[in-house]
Amino acid sequence: MTAPRDAEARAASRRLLATSERELQRIVLDMHDGPVQDIFAALSQLQVLERSLAGDPAAQQRAAQAVQLLERALGEIRNFIGAFRPPGFERRALGEIVEGLAVQHETLTDQGIELDLPTDLGDCALPTKIAIYRILQEALANGHRHSGASRQRLTVDRRGGAIALTVSDDGRGFDPQRVLASEADVGVEGGHFGLRGIQDRVAMLGGSFAIDSAPGRGTSLTVTLPAE
Repeated sequence: MTAPRDAEARAASRRLLATSERELQRIVLDMHDGPVQDIFAALSQLQVLERSLAGDPAAQQRAAQAVQLLERALGEIRNFIGAFRPPGFERRALGEIVEGLAVQHETLTDQGIELDLPTDLGDCALPTKIAIYRILQEALANGHRHSGASRQRLTVDRRGGAIALTVSDDGRGFDPQRVLASEADVGVEGGHFGLRGIQDRVAMLGGSFAIDSAPGRGTSLTVTLPAE
């Protein structure tokens, strides 16, 4: 009875991941149609007010500072929306999606990526494709924020009936066991929540997760997921 139950659990996990992705895209759309438009309208009004305060340098300076804050907030929200906009999971092959993610990461962060992607990678089930994209997105973001490296290496290949992903860098490294020891430690380490999310996604799809890192010698994250 264990095998059928495991299969049912994995199928439920795939449905949950697909549902979560749809909910994320709804949130992104709501942000674009709501807060982004309101901030843009407020910014336009504040710029008009700033110009009208030419006779009061102190007030004009405060208005200019408020304009800068709103412009920065709007830029950060737009970057978030750009990062989480759906890349066409259903109609695009896995290799094309991974390549697009690498380009997007380089554009948003100015951090180079050495991409190793076979031409015969093929495709995979939709929930797996979504999971691969989000795992790589989080791994690359973590590497950018924490490693101190100028470049990262991303390798994706097929191993029999599985897809293997490796994200590595030659940055400052860290102690994985300490970071993943507990939710409290994750918070203390300041920003490694993404590792826990990666681990959870992998577990839901019945894959494997390994991270090799130590202070001073870089990091290598390897994930293997069933293709179907």
